[in-house]
Amino acid sequence: MNFFGKYTRLFFLLLIAYCLLPFNSFSQSPAVETSIDKKDILIGEQVLLKIKTVFPPHSSVINYVLSVPDTIPHFAIIEKSRIDTIVYKDKSSAMLQTVLFTSFDSGVWVIPSFEVQFSSNDIPSVQKLMTDSFTVNVSYSPADSTGQLRDIKPIRQVKITDYTWLYIVGSFLVLLVIGLGIWYYLRKRKHKPELLVQSALSPFEEAMQELEKLNGYDMVKHDEVKLYHTRLSDIFKRYFGRKQNLNLANSTTGDLLIQLSVQNHLPETISNLATALRCNDAVKFAKFIPLPFESNDCRLKITAIIKLVEQQNINPKS
Repeated sequence: MNFFGKYTRLFFLLLIAYCLLPFNSFSQSPAVETSIDKKDILIGEQVLLKIKTVFPPHSSVINYVLSVPDTIPHFAIIEKSRIDTIVYKDKSSAMLQTVLFTSFDSGVWVIPSFEVQFSSNDIPSVQKLMTDSFTVNVSYSPADSTGQLRDIKPIRQVKITDYTWLYIVGSFLVLLVIGLGIWYYLRKRKHKPELLVQSALSPFEEAMQELEKLNGYDMVKHDEVKLYHTRLSDIFKRYFGRKQNLNLANSTTGDLLIQLSVQNHLPETISNLATALRCNDAVKFAKFIPLPFESNDCRLKITAIIKLVEQQNINPKS
């Protein structure tokens, strides 16, 4: 009984000693996990290398460096991702980085191992680990080994769209628009009396002669009333333009009043001209139809102003 009691006590002592050993001595050590997504690629295809370094729980990484050279024999590096930190539920962590390769050399080539350097709070000294190396078979697309003949595809008819009628209709519409424009221009021009470019008469004599012709208009007909007032404005522009040696055919009422005021005419004269010309404009542009005596009053005002201008030019003020 003493023999078994002695060994029983020894067993319990060893069990207590095991439980009191430092936990870190059995803790997980950092490890590198490396994988690629494919080992056989065609020329120009891409292969993705994943490098994950796993750290034990509560380990805080201070420095982490993955040494991947810029060039590798028979491979070209397309892209290196940034280093991502992954934290797991058990408080362990991992550093993950991916490298994308391709190759344009056919053959069986090796992606070499790379060095990983790191330090952490529980391992302050710099530690070094190596990734796994991988063999990658780079080949051309496989040739067709069936030897079967392929059917010749039938000739396809090319559908040609005929735009002839579209061009004909478009050309007809363009000619129609141009024709309507010419017709409208000639129609407007026919009703607009042309001003004499050259005349053997003096400006005053020509104006008096043209004013006299206005007696032949029928002031009951609206078309002739409009032509009467349009002609009345043109006669004054023609006369005043010849006196000033200017082309006033396109001048507005405001322009004519300014020209007249420059010659120091009385305000009453300028006011009478403004009344007559604005009446003419209302008939021409606003379809206003004045009474016969109003039309006659406009002509009398224009006639009187032309005589005043002529008299001032004969006897200028000193």
